[in-house]
Amino acid sequence: MAAWRHLNAALGLQVAIGQYGLVMSLQLHNIHHSYGRHAVLTDISLSLEDGEILCVIGPSGSGKSTLLRTVAGLERLQQGKILLDGECIAQPNDSPPPERRAVGLVFQDHALFPHLTVAENVGFGLDHLAPAQRQQQVDELLQSVDLLALGPRYPATLSGGQQQRVALVRALATKPRVMLLDEPFASVDTPLRRQLRQDARQSLKRSGTAAIVVTHDPDEAMAMADRILVLVDGSAVQLDTPQTLWQHPAHRFVAETIAGLQSLTGVVEAEQVTTAFGDLPRAKLEYAQELDVGREITLGIRGNAISIEQGAKTGAAAIVRDIRFDGIQWTALLEPAKAAADAQLRVVVNDAHALQIGSTVTLSFTATTALVYT
Repeated sequence: MAAWRHLNAALGLQVAIGQYGLVMSLQLHNIHHSYGRHAVLTDISLSLEDGEILCVIGPSGSGKSTLLRTVAGLERLQQGKILLDGECIAQPNDSPPPERRAVGLVFQDHALFPHLTVAENVGFGLDHLAPAQRQQQVDELLQSVDLLALGPRYPATLSGGQQQRVALVRALATKPRVMLLDEPFASVDTPLRRQLRQDARQSLKRSGTAAIVVTHDPDEAMAMADRILVLVDGSAVQLDTPQTLWQHPAHRFVAETIAGLQSLTGVVEAEQVTTAFGDLPRAKLEYAQELDVGREITLGIRGNAISIEQGAKTGAAAIVRDIRFDGIQWTALLEPAKAAADAQLRVVVNDAHALQIGSTVTLSFTATTALVYT
């Protein structure tokens, strides 16, 4: 099916060093990892260029943290190889620990040394420098995140956001070739999280360090990443820019989680796809020419691609079950008037006050293309 040919093209992850003038700092080739008989990573390959930020997202148990731990050396590489600047730094018979890899690590719990001051934490890996030079570098790093005045304090006296900034610049202090961040902002409140991820992105871009950021938050991935790797059940289902994932999701998880599409099941007919909420013309479907009549498919539909009219008219009717305002727009939650298995749709409405919960409405699909992803 063309949709999956598009996906395979999106997953063309092997990029030769120097191709298109890019310098590839990190390459993963055919990474597999299992716990006993349970495969958690299957054939993961990618290339990361200097200064690029890659976010890894996926459902719980999809292998995100295992991938990061494998790159870091916290998990022994079972199959495949890892290259840094074209040189192999890990393979199954030689998988060195983190201290022997040019990587910086930042975790959700910060992992700062409680008995050291902020300045001493940042300078911990700089013992090879003369004292004056080390102090200058520590001051510059703390100044870059507006924490210079807190250098003499201890981690326990800092807020969670301040601790996370210290953890980031401490990891950057040794000028690692690659930064690895595992859910770095999960423990802070939402307004602060937005500021932290903005600060982290700017710090990483200034340093020119390639970075892999594991997150469960699609908004965070969209805000931080140059590219996003989506893992589902240990496999890479899509790797592309945030814009491409939004516009052309190649998997149901991407469609629902990142692109904001809703799933709607239908049966293919000669001229349309019949659903519990009405008929969608085949002309509005991507790859419609490849759909066989009688086949059941799943569509991805955007809530603003559906118009709503009051009353039961020609076509399938729906019942308004709820009406909510999310701070940007009004959305009506609809269920089919006739019984259907767990079918629901959220539809953006212009005049919510014209609708009543429990009322009957009729839906029609606009010219916006729906996506067939199964």
